[in-house]
Amino acid sequence: MKTTSYKLLFVLVVFLWSCGEEKKEEMKTTEVKAEVVEVKEKTIYEKLGGANGVSVLVDDIVAEHLKNEHIKHYFEPLKKDEAYFNQFKNHVKAFLAAGTGGSEQYSGRDMASAHQGLNLSADDFMHAIDDILIVLDRHNVDRASKNELLATLYSMKDAVMNQ
Repeated sequence: MKTTSYKLLFVLVVFLWSCGEEKKEEMKTTEVKAEVVEVKEKTIYEKLGGANGVSVLVDDIVAEHLKNEHIKHYFEPLKKDEAYFNQFKNHVKAFLAAGTGGSEQYSGRDMASAHQGLNLSADDFMHAIDDILIVLDRHNVDRASKNELLATLYSMKDAVMNQ
């Protein structure tokens, strides 16, 4: 009887062991296919709404500057000549579009030349930045995009101030 029990136990162990080997074989031959998906982050230009979005933002920023008691005197003379005022806004639109990832080409003057003779102070600069932030908030621009735009604007601070 003992011998029969051992034989049964042996057969059971061999059977279970061979089942495990089959599973291992199945596992070896099972192919796992993984699809690699590349996620492309939108440019700030795209987040701003492309050419139309940038155009609306610039129009609103200029309008905000014209309402700002501290800096409107820099912008009011531009309005006297409608063609020049529109050219000014188009340069700003191209500058912002090109700087945020758009395909537009900026062909205006460099920042120091464009602000030459204005003698902008740090206070003037901050008022302009505040106006820009007001407009970006009004248009629900995301925080990361605002931060990147602010970093870019601050990088130009020395080029526009005291020129």
